Amino acid sequence: MTKNTEDFRKFLSGHVNVNDARMERLRTSVRAVKKYLRENLKGYQKMEPQGSFALGTIIKPVRKNDEFDADIQIVMKPNDEWEPKDYISAIYNTLKENGNYADKLRRKTRCVTIDYAGDFHLDVVPRVTIKGRHCVCNGRENKFEPTDGNGYRNWFNEKNRITDGNLKRVVRLLKYLRDHKSNYTAKSILLTTLVGNTIRKSDEGKERVSTLADTLVTVLTRMDDYLQKNPKMPDIKNPALKNETFNRHWDQKKYANFRDKVHSHTLRAKKAKAESSSEKAIKIWQELFGENFGKGSSGGSNSAGGSSKPKPSGSPGGNRPTLVMPPPVRPRSQYAGALATARPETETVGITDRDLEWLREAQPELSYDAENHLFSGRLAFSEIYDQDDGLLKPLAPPGQECSRMALSDTFDVEIRLSFTPALYNPWPPVIETGGRIQRIMEEQGIANIADMHCYPGFPENRCCLGFQVDAGERFRLSGFIRELVVPFFYRVAYVERYGLEAANRDLWNTYSHSFEQTEREYLDELRQMVKTGRNQSCPCGSGLKYKRCHLTEVSAARLRRLL
Repeated sequence: MTKNTEDFRKFLSGHVNVNDARMERLRTSVRAVKKYLRENLKGYQKMEPQGSFALGTIIKPVRKNDEFDADIQIVMKPNDEWEPKDYISAIYNTLKENGNYADKLRRKTRCVTIDYAGDFHLDVVPRVTIKGRHCVCNGRENKFEPTDGNGYRNWFNEKNRITDGNLKRVVRLLKYLRDHKSNYTAKSILLTTLVGNTIRKSDEGKERVSTLADTLVTVLTRMDDYLQKNPKMPDIKNPALKNETFNRHWDQKKYANFRDKVHSHTLRAKKAKAESSSEKAIKIWQELFGENFGKGSSGGSNSAGGSSKPKPSGSPGGNRPTLVMPPPVRPRSQYAGALATARPETETVGITDRDLEWLREAQPELSYDAENHLFSGRLAFSEIYDQDDGLLKPLAPPGQECSRMALSDTFDVEIRLSFTPALYNPWPPVIETGGRIQRIMEEQGIANIADMHCYPGFPENRCCLGFQVDAGERFRLSGFIRELVVPFFYRVAYVERYGLEAANRDLWNTYSHSFEQTEREYLDELRQMVKTGRNQSCPCGSGLKYKRCHLTEVSAARLRRLL
């Protein structure tokens, strides 16, 4: 059997996925809209990505200057004096007041669309909670409609996790066939639901979802079985909202064509994967995806199958030496605010022979550059988080992922030992150098780099490791990596597998990312941790004096008897 893993990767990267520059323009625009509405829209609470943007299944438009679409929901406070249409009007009128958006706006049934000509359009959807139910607003019929975008995203992310990320790539490939080959008509939400319904919990860890080719054949085969058993169009229900169906833009004729095309795609995909020759398999895949698939390939890439993902050095079969298990640690809360400098002097952390000896044993793929005062290379970990006692504990044996909370992974990093210390964050800067955080953001539909606990405004992924009030203790490399760096990247790996919302729910607490959303625990803990003078720098890291930053909020919280 032939998997053509590298050929699929190159085809996705070169012909299916939206390129990095356009995705960054989208994320930048989303951040700008969020900031403007947060500061100007009455009743604004927060912004959440939705649809293909949230699921990481956006694909490149057919023609170069065609627009792709992205959805965001603006969560608003209910207003007893407003009807459903008024929430849409509020967003439209607020954006209209900004010259950057005034000539780009279109009012639609459930949203306001911002057109970025020749690039993408952004659908801004108001959402309110009425009697405990999340609702979008139908402006044409002036009624509230139940929704559960977050529930749908969690459902899909779990299915995607079972396939180790292959499911979202399958969705992109099938959307490519729909758009670029004009094979069939199916709304993205309907197609994504049909694809997700084919994945079962029992698939986890099995070969049938181990590579993209395996997952594609599994999805097509099961979807074809379902469609062939249903010659008449069935109701495709929302898995997160059972009363909602996604058939409203389909009819029997469109369904019959889709059913026929999936059947022929399934036969072709099975034939390609069954080929023993990679070159012959590529020719069959080209019948499905076009001549760009495998173009220029020698046919030898991953022909025996398997994932191209690097194997963690702590996993079975790695070259990591046997270690005495280090003690568990309590992960530190993180806050990705601005990086405030306590003093302009540059410091250099001293490294001892004992530090280097520990490094050779515990992290053999990290190398020390004494001339440039930094560590660089691959950080490996095998950890399990105990939700009962809040401790992150080493896996024994390393690499054996025995539960949802058990993760083994590697990240490319750089630790700079010569640096300018930051107030209440005095450790050497840790940089994620492989660009994986951006890929995770794209796949998970995360718009704000601060949500990944990286400092905004830097050209690199500079990791926030949390607060430390007393920096008088001597730097220990083992403690630094074990207690701060590993927990940070454990959280990143958890977000990649299960989504940001799951990480925020399942793992240790984190500080909020914006002043107006500051939570009570954050203020409370700050007051307990830090006795800050009015003219000292605010411990949130903004660079402002405390009296001009969080002091007012802390005082207001005390008056409300929250502290």
